[in-house]
Amino acid sequence: MKIKVLAGVMLAVALFSFTAQAAMSWAPAPAKHGHGGHGGRHAAKTFMLHDGVGAELSLINPKLSVMPMQGEHGRVTVKSTGMDNYHALLATRSDGKLYESAVRYVYMFGKPSGESPSLLIKHAKAALEIKPAPLAREHWRYYSNTEAVFVVSYKGKPLANTTVLLKTANGSDAVLQTDVAGKLIVALPEDFSIIKSGRMGNRPSEFLLTANYAEGEQRFTTTFSSAYHINPEHWQSTELGLATVVAGMLLGGLITVRSRRRKEK
Repeated sequence: MKIKVLAGVMLAVALFSFTAQAAMSWAPAPAKHGHGGHGGRHAAKTFMLHDGVGAELSLINPKLSVMPMQGEHGRVTVKSTGMDNYHALLATRSDGKLYESAVRYVYMFGKPSGESPSLLIKHAKAALEIKPAPLAREHWRYYSNTEAVFVVSYKGKPLANTTVLLKTANGSDAVLQTDVAGKLIVALPEDFSIIKSGRMGNRPSEFLLTANYAEGEQRFTTTFSSAYHINPEHWQSTELGLATVVAGMLLGGLITVRSRRRKEK
């Protein structure tokens, strides 16, 4: 009983320490007034860097070339680099004792890069990183009620038994922990309050992962953010059920017609 109470206290302390400490992170920027719409596949994408005052910004393309970025009131616009595939939007900040980083992977359209996203993911972007394993691709998104896998690493080596905080824009939060191999399994919650039929009628939400690590007097904080979508099973199961009913009715009608014809003969 004492062990359970102690575990609960430690979990509460860990959650408090994470929530009390703001960490910079990326999120899609709200559309400015009069500038709504997507603007096509090659349109620029704008993001907000929260709690990112004084951070250095950069964009890493699929071939690992680094492009410095400029922000305006926390807003950063990512324009086409002429190369397709995922790019890494990176923010870093340091005061000599605290090293912070925020990473977000952004898909951009252009000419084929000829590179796999794994090259970009493996590339060291900060001392402490939360790396998707694998990254959710264009045709395989992060969905609610599914598990996403990550690896938390420090200077390229997996961090075992490391606490990670999950927060979603829909209000869910959880304290998670990596296993002995640094693997982190994130159960994305089913926390969408309104669900419409069909993918196009549902806007995605955001989830954020935050990890901390200390080595001597040096402290490290990193975040990974991404969109996650309503699980298609919500409407696919309904559509499949209706299709099954209709098919059954058609098959039943066909059998009845054939049976009547045989009797008439």
